[in-house]
Amino acid sequence: MKILLIGPDKLGSEYGGGQVYVKNLVAGLLAHQHDVSYMSLAFADISLPQRLWSSCATIKELQLIMPATWSAGRNPTGKSHITDEIASVFKELGPDVVHAHGWKEYSCIAARQSGIPCVVTAHHGGLVCPAGALLNANDEICRIPANARDCYKCCIKAIPGWRFWFFLLNRVPTKIAVPIGRYISGIPFIPFVTPLVIISCSIKDKIESVREIGANADRLIAPSPAIGYALVRNGVPEQKVVVVPHGIPPLARRPLPDGLGKRPLKLLYLGRINHVKGLHIMLDACARLPDNAYELHIVGEAVTRQEKRYCRKLKKKFADVSAVWHGGKPHDEVPELIATCDLMIHPAIFLEVFGLTIAESLALGRPVIASRCGGAEIQIRDGENGLLVPPNDSGALSDALSRLIENPNLVRKMADKIGEVYTLDVHIYDLEKIYKTCRAEKEHCL
Repeated sequence: MKILLIGPDKLGSEYGGGQVYVKNLVAGLLAHQHDVSYMSLAFADISLPQRLWSSCATIKELQLIMPATWSAGRNPTGKSHITDEIASVFKELGPDVVHAHGWKEYSCIAARQSGIPCVVTAHHGGLVCPAGALLNANDEICRIPANARDCYKCCIKAIPGWRFWFFLLNRVPTKIAVPIGRYISGIPFIPFVTPLVIISCSIKDKIESVREIGANADRLIAPSPAIGYALVRNGVPEQKVVVVPHGIPPLARRPLPDGLGKRPLKLLYLGRINHVKGLHIMLDACARLPDNAYELHIVGEAVTRQEKRYCRKLKKKFADVSAVWHGGKPHDEVPELIATCDLMIHPAIFLEVFGLTIAESLALGRPVIASRCGGAEIQIRDGENGLLVPPNDSGALSDALSRLIENPNLVRKMADKIGEVYTLDVHIYDLEKIYKTCRAEKEHCL
């Protein structure tokens, strides 16, 4: 089968779980003898679109670069220009199926125009959430549809003095705020002003984008029921949503480090240094434990300015916590990092669509303590292969850690009960069924 994958970045990025998943997916599809191509999009100060091809022995990769003016909110024809250009690529490559992991709205519309089945994977809450994480202003997992009134507070929260600006700007009618936002987004960036003013049109655009994706995609893959419910809640037709957990390449089970029960418990956090990942909850939980009872290792990188600010704040506030900050590490070093510890902590406070690090930890034989954040519940059987705690509750997480510190044999018992983990090979078989179904439906319609 000829499959075109569309991603948010050039192939090889390891910023988040979605990017790592796409790298795994390429390898899995190639192993199943499919003809795979990969495309990403970017904008630049150019007048006409450009196509940058690169290839290795197994896959062709295209970076489609669009004029920056096509992305401006003031340009009413920008979306049609982009989708037409993507459709021309589809015509040139002639894929049997398009599988979109980024640029989903454009890809769906272009695929529908081209008569090609399009499958979309929801890698994060940003597919339906204007603020990006399905986390509301109270740091609670959002369970309502996106709307102009409720989403405004969530979107503005990261801006200094947001309470004052929310009080002021939330009283501007949407019919006035959106045109102003369109104008501001089309002129050079104005610090502080631009982010404040464009929020109303960003929320409106997100709601319309979800509607377009729901109407034009043939299937939407939800890696967990939690994100599946969020898709349906935001207007995606239920019959188009299919729950398919992510699979991972096989990892050999590793024995627990020696000396369990005679040394501090070795804990590991692995992931982005980001507020939604809940590191502040984890560190607060560890601060309640005896210093000599645990050894916390934090592996991950702060990339954005906001993440770097958050990281500095954590290191200052929790300087007394027994933690070793390792920084970012290449993904191929992940198995060894996990194997050096006794268990993984996954303290996310937002809707975590799946959680690849949870799957990798379990595959290597490490129990996981995780918040009930969506993706964790489909992988962790509470009390058997790990522990589940409420999100955003450092007291509950501290109690769970204390339980294992006081009885380290529970770690060994949970490790013995982990069982099989959903593999990439099985995942590819499930995707193949979806691809074939979508092709058959498209051919029937034609």
